[in-house]
Amino acid sequence: MAPATWTRVETEARRLGALDLRTVAQRSDLDSFIWRAPHLEADVAKQPIDAGAMSAMLAFARERDLAGHIEKLFAGGIVNASENRPALHWALRGGGEEISAVADMRRQQAEATAFAKSARSGGLGFEVKTILHVGIGGSDLGPRLVWDALRSYGAAGPEIRFCANIDPEDFLEATTGVDPATTLVLVVSKSFKTPETASNARLAREWLVKALGETAANQHLAAVSSAPDRARAWGAGEDRIFPMDEAVGGRYSLWSSVGLSLQIALGPDIWARLLAGGREMDNHFRTTGLQENTPARLAMMDVFLATALDIPSRPVLAYAHRLRRLPDFLQQLEMESNGKSAADSADGRVGDTAPVVWGSVGTLGQHSFHQLLHQGTRRHAIEFVAALDAGAGDTARGRALLANAFAQAEGLLAGRSAAEAEAQLLAQGVDPVRARKQARDMDMPGQHGSTTLLLDALTPESLGALIALYEHRTFAAGVLWGVNPFDQWGVERGKVLAEELDAAIAGADPGNRDPSTLRLVQQARNAAR
Repeated sequence: MAPATWTRVETEARRLGALDLRTVAQRSDLDSFIWRAPHLEADVAKQPIDAGAMSAMLAFARERDLAGHIEKLFAGGIVNASENRPALHWALRGGGEEISAVADMRRQQAEATAFAKSARSGGLGFEVKTILHVGIGGSDLGPRLVWDALRSYGAAGPEIRFCANIDPEDFLEATTGVDPATTLVLVVSKSFKTPETASNARLAREWLVKALGETAANQHLAAVSSAPDRARAWGAGEDRIFPMDEAVGGRYSLWSSVGLSLQIALGPDIWARLLAGGREMDNHFRTTGLQENTPARLAMMDVFLATALDIPSRPVLAYAHRLRRLPDFLQQLEMESNGKSAADSADGRVGDTAPVVWGSVGTLGQHSFHQLLHQGTRRHAIEFVAALDAGAGDTARGRALLANAFAQAEGLLAGRSAAEAEAQLLAQGVDPVRARKQARDMDMPGQHGSTTLLLDALTPESLGALIALYEHRTFAAGVLWGVNPFDQWGVERGKVLAEELDAAIAGADPGNRDPSTLRLVQQARNAAR
């Protein structure tokens, strides 16, 4: 049963749904919809929300005890109810010393830091020029995002190559032009038996052995895993295996030893700056009241848009080449966290959860799917992400990049009527009959809401703050929807079925399955003969 305050939220949604968004966006209280936090601001003034909607969402958040859940998160309480665990990813960025489990986390961090320094200084017995990072999901997406965003800061360190797909073409691409003699292979896998990662780990070891021999190859192996026995069997030495804490979920884990490749490649100073930015956002989320708390308010808005207004899609459009992996990262963070139907408590789940997160880097999308955003029939809660230092020092191109982001947001809101299009065509000298006909095709309804997340600059600190903001926003939205943002039973189910079907394709009894799956298994068997 939905909380009593949800009825008020639905009333506000019906009221706003009947208004012209262009009128709503002509705000006299503009500054109330510029939400600030360390290193960034969220301009939500173009979204279909107003003071009434946010007041209703704040009342709903209080009835859901969002502030109490935030306090519980930072106290190390059980916030992952289905697995009876706390969520301590934030403690990896600093703080939490009063929590007993954090002492072990600090020791693990110190061991990883020492190894990273040794790897950078030649202490592994060879010069590390390349790190082959093998992992998938949370063991891959976060490190990829950070490496793409900050690789220019690591020019003096090794290069990172990533390998995630079970398709061997991914491994071949990752190792093309790479010298095994100067490569450290780092496998990141909690269980060390995830099929994609296990397959690529075997390929990597075979690649090293072929080039260097059995004994030397083992010196080029390291692992981040909660299964040290399997890591040792693969060939990693005892001093080159780093644990993954059970209180840190995969998609929240880049701050842990999962980011070891980043520590090596970027160096300790840049890594510390990334953590510091995340810690600043932690402090904001932890200490700021809900009415001024930017991650919490964004979560309230997300729930209002996706559930109360029934907007099922959120494109994330990063107007920075260095943030091109952000949509991929957020797909896992948000949809794996809150893509749930099971209620987390007796309060029950509220409506549909977790909009579909997708997107690309600007300005590429302007020449493809932005057509659907401007003139399509579906609604989207669009999110632009940009940095004020766009252009990598090229002022003109940076200005053009920001202008494109701002223009897309403005155009999506304002639209263009057929009459306006006709007037433009006539002013260009187009024949009146043709102008009237063409104008119908140029009609754009507008009223598409968007958020602009604007970083003061794309630095290690602002990137850390941005990622932490999304983490906290995701947690808060899960609390509001009434689901557990820290388990992933759907993912686990898929892994189990894949293992069963792998055995079936190899010849085992496939068991009682639907006809289509049985046929596909037979097709794969036939192809392997």
